[in-house]
Amino acid sequence: MKKIYGLLVVLFFVLAVSACSIAPAEGEVANPTDVNAGQMYIVGVIATAILYGVKLIAQKYPKVVIKRNWLTVLLYVIALALSVVWGGMTIPSFEAFSDPVTFVASVFGWVTALLLALAPSVSFATLIYNLLLKRVFDGLSAKG
Repeated sequence: MKKIYGLLVVLFFVLAVSACSIAPAEGEVANPTDVNAGQMYIVGVIATAILYGVKLIAQKYPKVVIKRNWLTVLLYVIALALSVVWGGMTIPSFEAFSDPVTFVASVFGWVTALLLALAPSVSFATLIYNLLLKRVFDGLSAKG
């Protein structure tokens, strides 16, 4: 069991280093619609690792059932993390306020700016999620 944990830690470290090395350089703006070959490779390796992990858990612990709902949530969280690492995201600053009325206006303005800042990352995450989802569920449905 310790060998499996060691293997998973090494695999996670290699994926993290690879994912960060593919991230855009400081000051470089990433286009969320561009997916290069390195990113596709990382998505494929992550999908294979998830598929291997799910099959390993199913084999070692037959009483544990991984439901589709939880797996899709996990895949989207991974996709969103990759999207933020590869595409970057700038959190908007909170505007100054002087009284309760301007505070409420600042809160609504900040929420609007935050949603606009998250839009490219979420759309890129959806693209990555669709790739991961197809790869993982095709692998789970395959016999073997």
